[in-house]
Amino acid sequence: MSTNFCVKSFHTYIETLSNKIKNSFYLTHSLLFKVRSGEIEIRIEEGPWQRLTAADICFLPKGSSIEIINLDNHNLLAVDVLPMTTDMLKSFYQQHAALFINKKKTLSISQICCTSLQENPIIEDVFHSAIKEANSPTSHNVIHIHLNFILSFFLLVNEFTSTLYASMNISIKDKVYDLIFHSAGKQCHTLDTIAKKLHMSPSTLKRRLASEYTSFSKISLMSRMNKAMILSRTENMPMTRIAQEVGYDDVPYFLLAFKSFHAQPSFPHSLI
Repeated sequence: MSTNFCVKSFHTYIETLSNKIKNSFYLTHSLLFKVRSGEIEIRIEEGPWQRLTAADICFLPKGSSIEIINLDNHNLLAVDVLPMTTDMLKSFYQQHAALFINKKKTLSISQICCTSLQENPIIEDVFHSAIKEANSPTSHNVIHIHLNFILSFFLLVNEFTSTLYASMNISIKDKVYDLIFHSAGKQCHTLDTIAKKLHMSPSTLKRRLASEYTSFSKISLMSRMNKAMILSRTENMPMTRIAQEVGYDDVPYFLLAFKSFHAQPSFPHSLI
């Protein structure tokens, strides 16, 4: 899945946000993420909630589901997003390898990596320059330089090391998500079918996903519901057709699942 598609998908998700939570948008690429206007609360994989304003910029790891609450009911929420490939992150790691020697790899990647633009205002200028250059075919090396510069400020963030490690490689859940996302019809979304495409047994696939703290049913649901959301927002496709596209024969059941996944309110304790 291309980084451009990831950005398009993420902006589609953001544009639908009200003051209700939108559950489990799965990130297929790591993102540098900044709120341009408005105020949000965000968390990863049911981790702790963190409030973000235009004064913050954060690093979101790939292979994670996020939840966002729009806290500003009076103004439209606008964000800036810059995707990063695994090659970009590996390049950054190699250039700063000496700094990671004494840092421990931890299992937890469920926290937002965030740094303040008020303390480091130059980051914002570089970030916006990188966004402008992102669509230019001749600025690949320049974007790498900009991204390395921005990421260097996250080296002081405690959670960044484990988050970076988790984002540098393609996991089994990444592969499962992509296979389901790019398949159509119920028969293409089964555990047996996906396991066969990955050249492993269903039981092995289940164990591999469990080792990544997830399950086939969870990844399957996220992939199908995210695809349904994108199709409904960008392709002007009727919901009956979308249900078939993402593997649901029972349209009323699909509509119930879609509404529950994307629109059910669930507020953090700080907002109750």
